[in-house]
Order: sequence, then C-alpha cells, then structure tokens
Amino acid sequence: MWEPLVVALLLELADRPRWWRGYLVTCLIPPRLHPVSLFYRAVAPLASQGGLARGLLIALTAPAGALLFWLAEIALRGLHPVAYAIAGGYLLKLSFSIVHIIYPCMKYAGAPAMRRAAQQFVRRDLSGAGEGLVNSACLESAAESLVDSFISPLFWYLLLGLPGAWLQRLANTLDGMVGFRERGVLGAPSAYLDTALNYVPARVAGLLIFALGGFRRRHVLRHRRRVASRNAGWPIAALAAALGVRLEKAGHYSMGEGGLPSAYDVRRGLRAIALGAALWAAVALALALARELYMS
Repeated sequence: MWEPLVVALLLELADRPRWWRGYLVTCLIPPRLHPVSLFYRAVAPLASQGGLARGLLIALTAPAGALLFWLAEIALRGLHPVAYAIAGGYLLKLSFSIVHIIYPCMKYAGAPAMRRAAQQFVRRDLSGAGEGLVNSACLESAAESLVDSFISPLFWYLLLGLPGAWLQRLANTLDGMVGFRERGVLGAPSAYLDTALNYVPARVAGLLIFALGGFRRRHVLRHRRRVASRNAGWPIAALAAALGVRLEKAGHYSMGEGGLPSAYDVRRGLRAIALGAALWAAVALALALARELYMS
C-alpha cells in the first residue's frame, strides 16, 4: 500500500502548472477520460429529476464505481512491484489534489483576475462582491478542499485501499452534482454519504490548521456551527482563527473576528493549507509504512 502512496504523493509534489503549461495530470490524461469526468457523464442522466428512490439509486453509484477500482487494484497486484506502484499510484493521484485550488488563488491574489479564479470554486455569484469577499471565497474553498480533495481520499485509502479513495471521490462528486438543498430528497442520500465519509477528515483538517495557527483564538472554533454543513465549518473556522480574519459568505454566515482577508492574508492562508496537506501526507505515509511492517 505504501509504494503507490509514495508515487501518488510524488506526482502531487511535481504538479506545478508553470512546469507543465497546465496541471500534470491533465497533461498525462485527456480531461474527458478522467474517471471523475466519465463518472459524472454516466450519472448525469439520472440526476435530472426524481425523488428519494432516484436519490438512493444515485448514491449507490459511488460504491458501484468504487467496486471497479477494487477490481483494478486486484489486477494491479498481479503486476511487477514497480509497475504496481506506478499504476496504482497514478490511479490514486487521480483521486486527490490540493494544487488545483492553491495555485490559481496564490497566483492571482491581489490581481483583478482573482475574482475569476475564485468564481470557479464556489456556486455563489462573485460578480458584484468586494475584494474581501472574493478573497474569503478562495480561502473558504481551499479549506474545504483540504478536506474533501486531499485529507479524505488519503484517509479512506489508508482504510480501504484504492476503492476507499475512489468511494470518497465519487461520493463527493455526487454531492456536488445533486447534494444541495435545492434538489430536495433527490440529493439527500448523496449529501449524507458525503458527510459521513468526510466527518473524521474534516475534524483532522480543522485540528491541523488550528495547530499551525498556534492554537490561538479557540473561541472562534465555535463559529463552525454557523455553517449548515456538519463538516465545512471545521476547517473554515480553524483557518479564520489561525489568520485572525473574518471569513464570510454574504447573507449566509460569518466566521472569525476582524476584517475580511487581504491579498496578504490569502497568501498566508494558502501556505497554511499547503503545510497542512504536507503534514497529513507525512502522517499518511508513516501510517502506511507502519501497517506494512506490522503485516510483514
């Protein structure tokens, strides 16, 4: 298990858009052939309308898709160890990334293009939002992505291998497809599945960010309850506490104290997210190695 993890983490480390004129994974596989894209296009016809029964059927497509990765993992184990590490690591890397949000927000912090960069990560309309709210949107998205795009896939990989990582990734895809309130009971099963899978990782992310901030402003962590999501409030509140700023979605919630984040705060926050990801990667690798030693 640890060999594919090493390969996947090395690919993440090497994923620097300025080196590849785009993201490394995109250079290695056409976007339309990415497993998430294939899964989305396959499930989208089911998600057009329906009630609870249709919603349950949609939610079941996540474990069904994970089953395919279980079969792939079995097949890969029959390869030469080096080939298994490379192929398994590549499939694992396709399930996670934190670079995709850190890079554009860091690159455009303080620039007019920041609004366009932030808009691709949030559903809210930022066309009329002030600079502080745009900066907040990027930081909130980065904090949430630390959970569902990095910590959670690796957490489930440690527990269930490649199918575990992809169960989380596909469930998160379904949540983004139908899991919002406007879809009612159709999206409820997918939303609950995503919440359950990210429950522990969200708290791990919050603890990591809070620790990196020196455990200051503990009372701000109570602000996590201002968000409807059981999970999203943890990393966002922890980041607001660590930076000493207010992270806000206008008309919905406000977390933290002080002013809205500046471009300087965005850079500080994204560095904290990147460091939190690095710390979790080290923990995940240590746990995978310990498991390997225990079972050998």
